[in-house]
Amino acid sequence: MKPFENLSQRDFERAKVWVYVRYHDQDEPWFEEADERTVRPWTGPLPFVCSSQFGFGFVSASFELADGTTYPGYFAPVREDWDTPLPPRKMKDGNFTKPHQWSARRGGTPLSVLALHNPIMFLQGQPFDFRLRRDIVKRKLDIQNFYAAVGKPPHAVFPVRFEADAGLANGVTAGSMNGFFSFPLDKPFEIDTGENLLVEES
Repeated sequence: MKPFENLSQRDFERAKVWVYVRYHDQDEPWFEEADERTVRPWTGPLPFVCSSQFGFGFVSASFELADGTTYPGYFAPVREDWDTPLPPRKMKDGNFTKPHQWSARRGGTPLSVLALHNPIMFLQGQPFDFRLRRDIVKRKLDIQNFYAAVGKPPHAVFPVRFEADAGLANGVTAGSMNGFFSFPLDKPFEIDTGENLLVEES
């Protein structure tokens, strides 16, 4: 078991599917040792079936850049009904919450599924995600580090298409990105190749 943010390329070479312990192992002795970030290799049958519309697992995937170059990586598959509004929940005062739809609260676009997929691509064994940081300094550094590692200009990178290895999971098992992205709650979304952040200031 390990924190999901520590998953490595080697981890996916030895196990193609990883799942969150807190959502799959309630009856197992190691459950109490885990927190909400802990994942473990999936030992059940394949294809992996998402227990929630939002997934709760990661699968090995192939990432294809605009120029046709491919790299290994992983992402979280989701069920086909990922954007179905969640049913109302009863609150302590007896009232019910309003149904919440994922995309409606994250820019009103089905592209917000990318925030659920959370795709991670490996470059020379180093993981890179595609989230736009809020802090502009961190955002610029992340994007510059990515392009330095991939060694290609934005037009050769995006769009990036990713797809789970065959037979690993059911549901939505492929996607595409036109740039780095941000889908904050109840705010406008952003998709940007980051090209403007590659220009050095004079």
